[in-house]
Amino acid sequence: MNKPSEQQRRYAALLFILLVAWGLRAYRLGAQELRGDEAGSWNYVVHEPGPAALVQRIIREGDPQPPLHYWVLQGWVRVFGENEWALRVPSALLSLLLVALLYQSGARAASAEVGLGAALITALHPFQIWLAQDVRHMYQLAILFTLLATLRLPGLLRGRARDWWVYTVSGMLAMYSHYYAFFGLVAHGAYVFARRGTNRMRWLSASGAVALLVLPWAVVILPTYAQGQLADPAVIPPLQYLSRIAADFSLGPVVPPALGLPAAGLGLLLAVHGAAALNVRKNRPWAALLIAWPLLTLAGIYAVTTRRGTFNTFYFLVAFPAVHLLLASGWRALVTRPRSRVPAALAALLAAAVVALALNNYFFVPQWSKNRGLREVAEILQSEARAGDVFIANFPDPAQDYYLRELTLARAMLPEEAENTRAETLSALHQLAGQYRRMWFVPIDALQWDADATALDLLNRGYVREAAYPARKLRLLRYASETASAAGSRSVDALFAAGPRLQWAHVAVNGLPAGEALSAGESVRVTLIWSAPSAAIQGDYIVFVHMLDAGGMLLASHDGPPADGSRATSTWQSGETILDVHSFHVPGQLRGEYFTLSVGLYSRDTEERQAVVGGGDSVAIFEFSAETAGKSPN
Repeated sequence: MNKPSEQQRRYAALLFILLVAWGLRAYRLGAQELRGDEAGSWNYVVHEPGPAALVQRIIREGDPQPPLHYWVLQGWVRVFGENEWALRVPSALLSLLLVALLYQSGARAASAEVGLGAALITALHPFQIWLAQDVRHMYQLAILFTLLATLRLPGLLRGRARDWWVYTVSGMLAMYSHYYAFFGLVAHGAYVFARRGTNRMRWLSASGAVALLVLPWAVVILPTYAQGQLADPAVIPPLQYLSRIAADFSLGPVVPPALGLPAAGLGLLLAVHGAAALNVRKNRPWAALLIAWPLLTLAGIYAVTTRRGTFNTFYFLVAFPAVHLLLASGWRALVTRPRSRVPAALAALLAAAVVALALNNYFFVPQWSKNRGLREVAEILQSEARAGDVFIANFPDPAQDYYLRELTLARAMLPEEAENTRAETLSALHQLAGQYRRMWFVPIDALQWDADATALDLLNRGYVREAAYPARKLRLLRYASETASAAGSRSVDALFAAGPRLQWAHVAVNGLPAGEALSAGESVRVTLIWSAPSAAIQGDYIVFVHMLDAGGMLLASHDGPPADGSRATSTWQSGETILDVHSFHVPGQLRGEYFTLSVGLYSRDTEERQAVVGGGDSVAIFEFSAETAGKSPN
């Protein structure tokens, strides 16, 4: 039997790499939630009737992405559905094609060994897998078409008409996929001018054709961008910009910078070594291209940030083929030197370990996954929400739209617009409270919409929080529009001699209305509803909430001015209602059978307790016992 040829072994190795690549990309493809931008793509393609409507919406809203990604995704969704797995399959398939194209590019630029190395790096790289499992496949499309143009560049320069057309169409499609493909196409100039005896007009004519094909879109969209996307500059110090890209690009956004930055430093040294190895007479044009591509991309993206405030480190992925090819070239140069083989083998083992750690983080560690908890939020709402409820979002999050799309639950936005004032948001909240009995809310950081967390603050200051449900990295909060209707609220109606009247009290344990048990270590949240007397209160008082055992011994407490210090009693207005929250944890060890929550006031200046009209200097609001918890005191 004949031994396999060298070419057959290389193809077998490539096939193995492709199988590994597909396994990593298909593994748990739909396990993680859609992030906001992914759901944004879903929102576009399912709510527009066709390609023309998508273009109109991009123009109308000034979306920063060109249309090709949306067109591809819309056609795909109409055939295969809109669950997370189906939405991400195009990215996974495109990423697999990129692995094969990296092999071909490396073989063309240097050798088949370099091509296999670049393909292997691409197959295993955690950021590539992160991107392959992301709905936003415009990056994959842009890289794919830029690589196709790159592979046709030598033939174009030799005067092959078919390569001219393929280059032109690929360049056009790259630009209609993502605008940052521009940097890769411009980097082709480094190849052209580094190659001697070349008719450069052929490349210039193809580039001009690409520009003419993109020009109609540019004429339409640039005025919109000039007033929107490109009218929001950001100031990012150059070193911070480079370190952020390096930390994420080295291993993906699934490891801390303390690991990502050293890995990036070692990778840079290897890439420089790879560039030097390529910089020989035969491969000098390819070396020029592979060096120019990431450098132009870094400079170009940074220039855009001076006009556009939005910046994500994965933008640099449009230049990843050049970096991976340089890394593979550097590795090949190392292993071909006998003295470098042992260090190279040790470096390979270290690289395998950190890649395995990064992939483990991505697939299995909640801290690093895309899962925020919106699936759990949807499940809780499906189970607990009922007629008369409303869900409030504090910014237009398409991911919330995606996961709540099947719920028949009224929904509202607070603030209604990003520029709304606090007073406008408060007015809108009062209207919702008058219309609905319960209000559900997930506090999410919304720097460009609700930067001051106004919605959460107004809800906490004005309404009783009935319940708080943990949902991975999120919390689902439920507020009652009226204190009397809040589950777990108790009427107290205790008047203090200083003037304040404690009307209601609400007790929650571990986020839920106090139930039948109180165990060691649990979290207790007490919401007190005070009413101001007709006459002004003289002096400022501290509210205390004490947890006492049957013998009156203090077990846990929280003392503080009303409303976290924002509503001193001397500022209360006649007839005003003040919501006052106090929280503490039950001790780690509990003895006894009965426990009482007691509320009172003492002077801030003298620490003298204030009497309760009718007797005593405190009022019991809740009583727990081992047998019967949640019983109102007699």
